Amino acid sequence: MAASISNWIPIEWDENTLTRLNQRSAIEGYARGYAMSTDQKRVLRSLGMSVGVGSTYSSDSSTNDYVLLDSVKFTGQFIVDEDDLADADSVVDTLSTKAADWSKTYAVKFDNACVAVTGTGDGSSGTPFNSIYKTVRSNGVTGESYTADDNYVNYNGQASATYASLSSVVAKVEQGLYWNPANSLVIAHPAFRDVFRNTKDTNNMPVFIQGPAGTPDSLFGIPVAWSLGAKTSPIATEAPAGNPVLVVVGDTDALMRGDRTGPEAQISPSTAHDSTDETALKLKVRKAFEVSHPKAVAVLEKTA
Repeated sequence: MAASISNWIPIEWDENTLTRLNQRSAIEGYARGYAMSTDQKRVLRSLGMSVGVGSTYSSDSSTNDYVLLDSVKFTGQFIVDEDDLADADSVVDTLSTKAADWSKTYAVKFDNACVAVTGTGDGSSGTPFNSIYKTVRSNGVTGESYTADDNYVNYNGQASATYASLSSVVAKVEQGLYWNPANSLVIAHPAFRDVFRNTKDTNNMPVFIQGPAGTPDSLFGIPVAWSLGAKTSPIATEAPAGNPVLVVVGDTDALMRGDRTGPEAQISPSTAHDSTDETALKLKVRKAFEVSHPKAVAVLEKTA
């Protein structure tokens, strides 16, 4: 085939595809991106600095360390009969179409890995990162002064507990040092849409406001990003079946997304040694994710 491609090439997604990806993936759309020239990247982190008063300077004793971003691959493969690829234009069109289809599934799986996987992140395909859920439900590392479940709210699904539960999970972040009203965000599974619509405050006013076309919905004045990946799962999946979760992010800069490569594609045509005339299309991205500090996020889990 004249249009064969042997090397990995960047996919220049069109504006519509990229827009759909950002709409479907809260982490791709809102997290702070860090360009990675290697598989791992250290991002310096300060855990605060003391302020003195008066003419005598005192040394700061706060901890300075780093967050390690460790990239993993998200992949896809598609096999097509070469009789269906008559010319180079067909190859390009197939690449564009399949890349767009794959991006939708990738958006859900990547969000699930970053938001709601319950297992410990070890860099494997099943648990690539410590998710927001896992971070909130685990003890913080030395210097973070965070105890497991401090920023966790269990919501039993009862209407009488809804308002208090939603207010509580927001309060866990908005009263801390990592709250930035101008850059705050709620990430929620669409299962919470019905919960929001039926929740009102003591003045019978809805706490959820559906945004007009082109603007996000909001909860207590905080923009909401809807994500199908925001359901608990022991491993990363594009079809999580656990409990819906809602995440309050005090400052989206706390969501650290490492961008190692791509999306990229590789096309491999058949050879004379093959028994069939088929072309293989591979797709991949290499990403990393970490939460800069557990106190910058809070999780509400709908357990019933």
